[in-house]
Amino acid sequence: MFGIIAGALQALGYGLYIRQSLKHEIEPNAATWFMFSYGTFLLGVLEFSRGAKLELLYLPAVCATLSIAVAFICWKRGMLRWPEEWQDRLAFLVDVILTICYVGAWFLDEEERGYANLVFLVCSNLTTISSFSPLIRGAKRMERALPWAVWACAYTILGIATFAKGGLWTELMIYPVLNAYLHGRVAWLARSRHTK
Repeated sequence: MFGIIAGALQALGYGLYIRQSLKHEIEPNAATWFMFSYGTFLLGVLEFSRGAKLELLYLPAVCATLSIAVAFICWKRGMLRWPEEWQDRLAFLVDVILTICYVGAWFLDEEERGYANLVFLVCSNLTTISSFSPLIRGAKRMERALPWAVWACAYTILGIATFAKGGLWTELMIYPVLNAYLHGRVAWLARSRHTK
């Protein structure tokens, strides 16, 4: 139940964000959204391979699908291009390398593949930090707080669902905890844009 609520909140946040973007109230960071669309899909596959139940995959599925819509808006505006900052290029490159390694891991035996998938999952979550770096740098001038606050709530609820399914000490908890913090941070930074 919590996973479904988290997925619905994620979709609501995207509805708000896409609406604001189409009205030119915000300027999505093209590098970040392109990395989100690719990285979140990979992360969902890795979580599935680590035994995540369907309820825990609604939110990443919504995120991967609708971040493509935001990346498409960036593309239509001519903003989607190769990232300029080295941190952004590195994050994307790491996601591509993880994908190649993940495909290669299918040639390992089942036990080795399980360990490899754990390492890939942790590393994929860590690239989220670098994927957020361009967004955090521009949050005060380019973002609005409401969608990010809704997303932070969605990830918090996903954390509750993850705790209910697997307890606190599971690798699947990294995704909701890290993203609740990062989305909350963008919401906090973006709120100052409209409080002056």
